[in-house]
Amino acid sequence: MSVKKTGLGRGLGALIPNDTFDSIESKVTETGELIHDVDINLIMPNKDQPRKHFDMEKIISLSESIEEHGLMQPIVLQKKGNVYEIIAGERRWRACKYLNLKKVPSIIKNVDESTIAQLALIENLQREDLNPIEEAMAYTRLIEEYSITQEKMSKIAGKSRVYITNTMRLLKLDDFIKEGIVGKTISSGHGRALLSLDHEKKRKNVFDLILSDSLSVRQTEDIVKNYDSYFKTFSSKAKPIKNREISAIEDDLSVYVGTKVNIKERDGKGKISIDFYNYDDLNRILDIIQNK
Repeated sequence: MSVKKTGLGRGLGALIPNDTFDSIESKVTETGELIHDVDINLIMPNKDQPRKHFDMEKIISLSESIEEHGLMQPIVLQKKGNVYEIIAGERRWRACKYLNLKKVPSIIKNVDESTIAQLALIENLQREDLNPIEEAMAYTRLIEEYSITQEKMSKIAGKSRVYITNTMRLLKLDDFIKEGIVGKTISSGHGRALLSLDHEKKRKNVFDLILSDSLSVRQTEDIVKNYDSYFKTFSSKAKPIKNREISAIEDDLSVYVGTKVNIKERDGKGKISIDFYNYDDLNRILDIIQNK
């Protein structure tokens, strides 16, 4: 069985010595002895999998490729009692399940829990299809829980230190903004712009504006920079929203007297204005009010 290199690159090499990993791959490539056909029902996802959302269309597309060409890259497993936990290759495993395959070509490794978690995080980072919040969580875990420096993280992920820092900052955003990024209603660029606002209410105001006006990141940055002056002008231009009950009363009165009626109300008090166009019209309205 011919097997391609795994493509996890510097990520795995940073955690498993190169000679160990390369010797395993060369044996697999040359003899296939270390590839095991594992019962798919004995395989379970990694609890430390950083990816929380799997794109079903991509899983189906991958399954079609597997159906046509076979699984070119075995998944990597760790034995856990009577079952196997995925170290790398959950998308491939899901695609195989979609095809109702009974067994999955797998490489079984014996590594510690910390390394398993790190491998899962790194594999997903290098695939570049995590959403920005999942990516930020992965960077944070690797740096804070596993003491990987930002410099080393930069080499593993192939990203600049500035990029990693800015991505991690997204986790400071309010939940509704993070949900917007995950759901792709706003971009991570919008999220970074909103980080400059110091109050949740301000962030919510601009967030709502991004959605309603389809603001670009540049437009969002300009509004954030000039927040007070923008929303002062915006508020002065906006017409107050009239209570629905008051609007209904206006409509009823307009029908009753046969002309336009306007009610201005505040805190239960206010005034009623009734339009008339000449003295005859005024007398007509008075007769209606007095029930003559």
